[in-house]
Amino acid sequence: MMALSLLSIALCFIPLAAVFLGIALLAKDFKIRYGLFACALGLAAVIPIAVIQVLSQDFFEAKTLGMVFIRALLFNGLIEESIKTLIFFLMPAKKLELKNFFHCAVLSGMALACFESLLYLISGYEHIGLRMGTAVIIHAVCGGLGGLFVYSVKAKQLRIFPFLYAVMLHGIYNYFAGLGRDTVYFYLAFAVILLAIAECRVQYLKIKTCLYGKTVL
Repeated sequence: MMALSLLSIALCFIPLAAVFLGIALLAKDFKIRYGLFACALGLAAVIPIAVIQVLSQDFFEAKTLGMVFIRALLFNGLIEESIKTLIFFLMPAKKLELKNFFHCAVLSGMALACFESLLYLISGYEHIGLRMGTAVIIHAVCGGLGGLFVYSVKAKQLRIFPFLYAVMLHGIYNYFAGLGRDTVYFYLAFAVILLAIAECRVQYLKIKTCLYGKTVL
């Protein structure tokens, strides 16, 4: 039973380990120590996010679909992405090119998501496999968007849109994902994931063009 539990816990972090290994092997000049630091920042964001969400949930009741949508934007979009982004300002941008800073931002988002998967596993969440295939991706992509915003600030080429997109897309994803698998609207969450990936690429290219005058990813 203990071995099975440890195996289940390990499975929650397989997406993070796989992506980390892929980046370490394929990304030029990627420093493992910065990748590990980025993961630590993602894990560090879990505590303040949980505290703020718990303290504020009693002040916001969602009794209609409209209020549920606003709640998703505030709790999952604004709170989570704001804290993830603020903590990621600790990442030393001067020592990293945009590409590897972005890689670290993605890893940071994935670390947080994988730890959340562990919490869902402990709580007995039934669809843990589906969560690992969707929520981990949206966290990673939105983490990347937040990282692009941070890099733009540190490079003195401010671009606020990556952060705004991270907030909106994360909130919209959670809204649709929370409607239940028995509704057709649930599957719009997958469309939001694809939109987030596309927007992440667009914002990356815009910042890269602004900094280096290049348009090739």
